[in-house]
Amino acid sequence: MNLFKNIQKPAQEALASEPVRSLLLKMAGPSIVAMLMQAMYNTVDSMYVSRISDGSMAAVTLAYPVQMIMGALSTGIGVGINSSISRSLGAKDTPKAAKAAANGLSLGLVTVAVMILFGIFGAKPFVSMYTNDPEVLSGGIIYVRTICFLAVGSIFSQLTFSVLQGSGSMVIPMLSQVAGGVLVIVLDPILIFSMKLGIQGAAIASSCAQIVSMLIGMYGIFKINHENLPVTFRGFRPDFAVMKDILTVGIPAALTQATTSVVAGIVNKQIAVYGTDAVRLYGSFTKLNSFATLPVFGITRGMNPILGFCAGEKNRERFLETRNFAMVLANSWTAFCFLLFQFAPTMLLGMMNIRGDLVPEGIVTYRILSMSLTVMGCSIVMTQLFAPVKKSYISMASALLRQVVLLVPLTMLLGRMYGMHGIWIGIQCADFLNFLFIIAMNIWLRKKVLSTWA
Repeated sequence: MNLFKNIQKPAQEALASEPVRSLLLKMAGPSIVAMLMQAMYNTVDSMYVSRISDGSMAAVTLAYPVQMIMGALSTGIGVGINSSISRSLGAKDTPKAAKAAANGLSLGLVTVAVMILFGIFGAKPFVSMYTNDPEVLSGGIIYVRTICFLAVGSIFSQLTFSVLQGSGSMVIPMLSQVAGGVLVIVLDPILIFSMKLGIQGAAIASSCAQIVSMLIGMYGIFKINHENLPVTFRGFRPDFAVMKDILTVGIPAALTQATTSVVAGIVNKQIAVYGTDAVRLYGSFTKLNSFATLPVFGITRGMNPILGFCAGEKNRERFLETRNFAMVLANSWTAFCFLLFQFAPTMLLGMMNIRGDLVPEGIVTYRILSMSLTVMGCSIVMTQLFAPVKKSYISMASALLRQVVLLVPLTMLLGRMYGMHGIWIGIQCADFLNFLFIIAMNIWLRKKVLSTWA
């Protein structure tokens, strides 16, 4: 146990003084592994589902916006927790950091209740908006209801990650995610095929894996990391000032992802016009694309506690050095993934059980949809800079610009002009135009905020 404590404890001294490059690699490394594991079990889950039937894969794709809403709620609270903890530690106020962790976890209970209610009353109307196909409709409703009823694992695994990462502990979140990833890979074939639960088995497998991740995270908070961040049950008493601080940062982040979810539903509806095969292609790309984007969020998870600590100390040079190195790491990875989509699309399509006459269309789809990966790493990193300095509304503005102002109109317009390929092109145009906006906002951040720091 003492060895484990030493492994997971960079904590306040390292956040304040360790060289940025080695610190970021140390902080981000476990989170990157965790995110790669999450991408793996998301993809493996979809690979097994694709072998049930084409309709099952389409059903999971149509259910994806609900998973995004769940992620939006937990991520929003988590970003607020992470920011509040790291800023409090930077200001040398450990009791406030511990209180932020406890109150943030309390907010998670509300989120779980919301998702259970949606599963009861909203699953059927939601899936019915996109399809009349009996197989897709039935499978989608079952999948949505199952993940909503078992939402506690998904939500609290994210919140425990945020608490631990905000205090500088990165190894425990990695181990919890790896454990969940291994479990889902084991459970999927058993529940889907051996027990003949089909698409419901896939939902149960992923939910059980997330519950295991949550339990490991909770053990990390209350046992292993307790000396570093002394969270107590007394801290769960509502402190509205602390909750306000969490939600001030978290609500824009939640709205950002919620907007993404709503727009994903709109885009899915546009794609569904072209049939089940089009939905399959888009769904398979989004699962594989998670290998490109989730590790970047692993980098930002390692970056954010450092930036929050820098914000607490008003340390401009260390803040910028962290940002710059994170951008190099992130964009190197997304550029590599871009090359894979461009030069090995047939292999990737085969992994998702897309074969035969659909392969040529799949190659074109993958090549178009991957274009924005050339700048995606930098874009994600720069978008994440605003929460540590309590300017999350800029991240929300960026999301609204991309999703509402750019993505929906462009996919509708270009879709009418060029069909399904026009939708793919519209998504890429929205990504590149939003990247220009993020560059402009980062220039503003440096001139108007960071320049005021000593």
